[in-house]
Amino acid sequence: MENQTTTGDVVKKWGLIYGLIGLIVVILGAVLNLGSGSTSGTILSSIINITIAFLMFYFATKEYVNDNGVMSFGKGYGIAILVALLGGLIRSVGFYLYIKFVDTTYLDKMLEASEEMQERLGGAPDPDQVPEFVKMFQTAEFISFSTLFSALFAGLILGAVAAAINKKTEDFDY
Repeated sequence: MENQTTTGDVVKKWGLIYGLIGLIVVILGAVLNLGSGSTSGTILSSIINITIAFLMFYFATKEYVNDNGVMSFGKGYGIAILVALLGGLIRSVGFYLYIKFVDTTYLDKMLEASEEMQERLGGAPDPDQVPEFVKMFQTAEFISFSTLFSALFAGLILGAVAAAINKKTEDFDY
């Protein structure tokens, strides 16, 4: 088999694709306010992100199997985790730059949507009475970290599924 692909080649290709597609989806979600204010928007955004993540892990492991003929579950799982890490880093850094430099009012809009939802549910605390540790969760840095963490979490779960589906071992003749 002269057409063998290395793990690094597959990870770089699919990690970059996952990162760029994920970044586009996250920015579109921010522009269209999918994640703030409505439950249906949050659910739709989650379904889109989960579907994209699974497809990226599936196609990455499938490409490795197609080019190399065999892939253990551990190799496929490792590929999926590395794709998640690279894609998550790209998405995380890109979204951080978007929040910090492109749409500097994004965090304010998120806070307003959160306050409106609290009012609808009957309790509207004064924003000045929010404990300091809660304010940490409303920073661009934390949102960026949570974006990376969610990509890695998806890699752990969905990557195992993709690796199990595409696992292929050598056939032994007895």
